[in-house]
Parts: sequence; C-alpha cells; structure tokens
Amino acid sequence: MARALAALLALLSAASLCRAVFVIEKGGLKVVLPQEAKEKYPGGFDVALAHFGSPRYGGTLRARLIYVDPAYGRTETCGGGSCAFGCSDFSTASPPLDLRKEGGENYIMMVDRGPTSNPCKFAEKVWNVQSAGARGAIVVNFEDRMTTMEAPDEDDEANVKFLTNITIPATFVTKSTGDALKALMKGGQPVYVVMDWQDILPKKQQVSWEFWTNSNDQCGPVCDVQKEFIKEFVPVAKEFDAHNWTVFTPHYIVWICPTPYRSSSECSSQCIHKGRYCSPDPDGNLTQGYSGSDVVQENLRQLCVFQMAKDAGKAYLWWDYVTKFGEQCDMERKKYGQECAEHVFAQINQDNWSSVDKLRQCIGGQQDDSDHPIMEAQLAAQKGNTSTGEGEVFILPTIRINGVQYRGKMATAEVLRAICAGFSTGNMPQACSKAMDDACMQGGKGYQDCASRTDGKTQCVNTFTGYNCTCGHGFISHIDRTGEERCLDINECLSISQLDPKCTCERCACNNTRGGYECITDIPNECASDHGGCWHADFKVKGQSRSFSACKDNLPAYKDALAHGQPVDSIPLHTCTCPPCFTAVERGGKISCTPKCDLQYCDLDVGVCHAEPGSGGVGAGVIVLIIVAVVVVLSGMGYVAYQYRLRSIMQQEVRAIMAQYMPLEDSDPDGALAGLGSRLKRLAGGGGGSGEANGGV
Repeated sequence: MARALAALLALLSAASLCRAVFVIEKGGLKVVLPQEAKEKYPGGFDVALAHFGSPRYGGTLRARLIYVDPAYGRTETCGGGSCAFGCSDFSTASPPLDLRKEGGENYIMMVDRGPTSNPCKFAEKVWNVQSAGARGAIVVNFEDRMTTMEAPDEDDEANVKFLTNITIPATFVTKSTGDALKALMKGGQPVYVVMDWQDILPKKQQVSWEFWTNSNDQCGPVCDVQKEFIKEFVPVAKEFDAHNWTVFTPHYIVWICPTPYRSSSECSSQCIHKGRYCSPDPDGNLTQGYSGSDVVQENLRQLCVFQMAKDAGKAYLWWDYVTKFGEQCDMERKKYGQECAEHVFAQINQDNWSSVDKLRQCIGGQQDDSDHPIMEAQLAAQKGNTSTGEGEVFILPTIRINGVQYRGKMATAEVLRAICAGFSTGNMPQACSKAMDDACMQGGKGYQDCASRTDGKTQCVNTFTGYNCTCGHGFISHIDRTGEERCLDINECLSISQLDPKCTCERCACNNTRGGYECITDIPNECASDHGGCWHADFKVKGQSRSFSACKDNLPAYKDALAHGQPVDSIPLHTCTCPPCFTAVERGGKISCTPKCDLQYCDLDVGVCHAEPGSGGVGAGVIVLIIVAVVVVLSGMGYVAYQYRLRSIMQQEVRAIMAQYMPLEDSDPDGALAGLGSRLKRLAGGGGGSGEANGGV
C-alpha cells in the first residue's frame, strides 16, 4: 500500500505542477586575481545557490581559491587518495588540513561532485569544507548541468548538524566552469575570486515575501528547524508588518489527486474536497495515525486564520497562531486536530476580533465536492509564473522574496539579511542594521577575527560596541587569578564520546583534539596475526595442551594516549614480553621464552614456581616451622634481656637506700655516691665544721 501511495503522490504531483516552471537561483562568481585571468573571464561565472548554508545576500566574499589535489600544489591525501571529493574530514587527511593556520587568508574551497561509485551528500561535503576552515564552498558537477543542492531531510543526528550548523555559503557550478577554474590554478599563481550576492534579488520600495510551510510536524529535522525559525522570527515579522515595510503572505504546498483515482481509498484518506487538495501521509502509514487529509485540513485552517486576521488588520496574529499550534497541538502527543486548533484560535481571539463560527465557515466541509478559493490560490501560486520567471515551489520550507526563492539556512539572521537585500536604495529600514552590521555574520570582520584565533576564543558575540571573541565549541571558559578569560579544552573523550558508538567498539578509540574529538575505528589486533612476530609455543600443563605467546596487545595504552591527546607514533600496538612462568632467552639474535620450572607447578597468573614433590627442596611446611622457631628464639632472647635489665635497676635502688643508713665502702665503686656517703657520716657523728662554728647544742 505504501508503494501504491508513493506512485499516486507522484501522479498527483505531476498533475498539480504540469505547467510549473523550474528555476535555479543563481549568483555570481568573478576572478579578481591574477590580472590576466580576470581579463580572460570578464563576465565571471554563474553559480547555483544551495538550499542550505549562509549566502551573504546583498554582499560579497573575496577569498583565495583552493582545490585539494596533488596536481594543484597540495600535499594532502585522504585515505591514500585525492581529497578532491571532500567526502572525509580534512582533519584526518595526511597531513591534516586546517586552512585557519595558513597565512591568515580567507579561502574558498572547490570540491568535486561524487564519486560515482560511493557518493556523499552535498551537505556533508560543505560541512567538511567548513570544518577545514574555508569561508565558502564550490561543488563542481561531473556534467554541464546546473542543479540546486538540497538540504538533507533524513531524521538523523548528522543531518540535524548539517541543517543547523553549516554557516558558510555553498554554490554549485558546471563541469566547464570547474575545468576553467582548475586550469587557472595550474598557472602557478594564487587565484582569488569573489562570490557576489548583490544583485540576486529584485529591489523594491516595499519588499513582498512569502513563507511556504506545512502544519505536519513529523518530517524530522526539517520540521524541527522550521518550527524553531517561526518561533524566533515572530518579533522580526511583527516589527516589519507594524511599520508596513513588507508585505507577508504564508503559503502551503498542495497536491491534487488525478480525476480517475479520486474515488480510491488512498485519495480519500490523503485528500479533502473529493481529491482536489491533498497532502502525503505524515507517518507513511495509511491505516494508523494521522492521515494526509488531517494535514491538508489544518493547512486550510491556518490559511483561513491568516485571511481573517488580515481582513481585521491583524495579519501578524498568524505568527501567534502557528507558534502556539506547534507548541500545543503536536502529533506525538495526539493533540493534532480541530479541537486543539480551535482552542489555540480562542487564545489569539481574546478581544473577539472574529469567531470560531467564522473560522469554520471559511474552512467549509471537508468532503465538499467543489473548489475552495483559498486552496485554488495556493495551487496557482506554487506553479510560479513563466512570464516573470517566478519558479515553482517544490521544497519545504521555502521563502520567496520579491518573487525569487531564497536559498540558504532557515534561520533568523540569514533570512532577515535576505529580506533587507530586497529593498531599493534609500528604502532600507533601520531595523535592517541588525543584519547588515552584524560583525559576527558569516564573512564579517568579527567572524573572521574570532575564527582565526588559536587560543580557543573562536565564537563571535555581538555587543553594543562591536563584538567579542569568547570560548567556542569544545572549550570551557576559565577566569584566572589576573581576571583574564582562558579557554580550556574540553576532553570529550572522557565524557560525551562515550555516547558515540564509533568511539566505543572493542577495537575503537577516541582521539581528543583541540576543540573536539575524533573516533578512530578498526584498530588492528597485531597479536591476532601470527602473534605479531613474537615467540609462541604449545606446552602440556597437567595433561592438557596450552598455547603460550609473548605477544601482548597494547591497545589499552594506545587508547589512553589518544584519549589524552598524546601522540601515538612511539606507542606500538603490541610488545613482545614473555608470559608469566617464562624467562626471556636470546637465541640467534631473537628473543625466545623458556619455562622457569615445570609449568604444572607454576602459578600461570603471577609466575610463581612452587616446589615439586620429591625434589628435595624445602617444602612450605618446613618454611613455616623455621619461621615459627625463629620467632620463638627471638622472643626468648628479648625476655632474658628484659629480666636482666630489670634486676640491675632494682639492685641499684636497694643499695642507694641502704647507703643512707650505713657506710658501704664498696657500694659505689664508680664514685657516683661519694658525696652523698660523706654527708651521711658527718650527720651521724654529731660534729663537723658547721657545729663548732655555732657553739654546739
């Protein structure tokens, strides 16, 4: 059924756009140096703008052209071959490429489309070019045809990164243009070019712009980016509307079901008004969840809200409605539908400028077998206009400014810059200074100054007086004792890299780089191949054959060095070290291993040999008895010495006491008590010099 639906939608798309005109939005590319090259191509070259990135509407970008291929003066190789396709991170090239370190110049990198055998996405190429430090990207086709490089729409982390973080302009050129530019680069002189966006948009006193969107919120990162843009752009849109600087109109792409199929169940579930107005099933399941008819019905409701608000002089309320609807009526929580929509309408209708009844009347019956004027206007507008060169709208979301489709990142700063570029000279509102004077905008002075720094302060932040460079992605701010801000590198290998499966497989490692990290995969296990050239042999242990090898896998040390950003050139992936219970022996210039003892009596984990039975050696029990005997002898000797010392001290104390009452001629052979003994004798005799002097008693 899904295939039938896909085929049906292809038919209804062809039916609805059979008279549409496809227009590729183009910019200019001119050579400015060397002079002879400028004179050879005075008109420059046409380039097709990508539907992602940040083209500098109303401005220019001058930079040196670079093409990473050995034939054009570059030494880098990617995976052993040319880096010309830009399908791999240039930091993994040999040697690594970082244009921010090459002379302080701006660079525009040229890469080729393909390769045909295993091509990578346009956005991936541009992301790699941006990561290498280039200010712009040029993708060269393999044939002489132009196309618009579309943004990726798959719902995965990589595509979200591409949609939200590509900040450089990206363009597409034919093979002939690419060949001409490459030929100039082979001339031996640096080639400088200018990307020019000054005349892309027609100039008007009052800019008219359209936003082509969809109420479906299950289209992955594209829907997420769209919802975020609407939410952020509300104050800008309201300001421009309040001063009547612009004329804004929302639009919704509509499909139709060919007449022969309008009675089919597929058309009934995906369309309203008997197959006249359709939308693809949001989740691709025709039997469950929300259907395409639910989506197109809400699209019509939002168009009615805009028409009614515009008639009441409150056109800006459309922005409030779609923002609140996106926040409150999402499909994931099963809130999407009429009940929630009318609740949101009541929130923006608190001053009763209209009513729910009028809203329902505008929408009409879902199964009415008649044309609806609002939906018919959408069909006509999306086909474009062949007389004015206004191209069809086939990509969601799309912005059209003064009849020309905007190409680039769906973000407030970039869209505002493009709208302001549509004003004629002398009519640009002062509010446009927010975009035109943005020093941190891609290519601006602040952006370039911050991006070229090597101290981690790579993020540009606008201030009232200019801009500041602060710690960029992969760094954390730290204020030292002097009050100066320093940017400390975040070691992602010890934190967020654990969430990256490419870094956590068994033979994978995380390499910490300044400001980021990279995952190294498929690290070879050299011990698995012929034991890494190390000694190995089989031995019988306790009757069973066991293999022993001197090869030791050095992966833990290798991983640890990478995780701390240390060089690994001097760290081998394996070492030759004899296993436990073996001793290294040099034989014929090679190291081999020989058992220390009979392996059945050796602890194979720690390498300790035990005595073999009947070997005549000293057993463990004997060793224990010897130790106990030594302890007993030492304890006895200590006790004897203690008793002898104690007895000597007691004898000295007894003799000293007895000497106080009787003369002990040999009591003090060392003379230590001589003075004390004489004194006792004089007291006992009752005489002495001191008694005579006092006249006796």
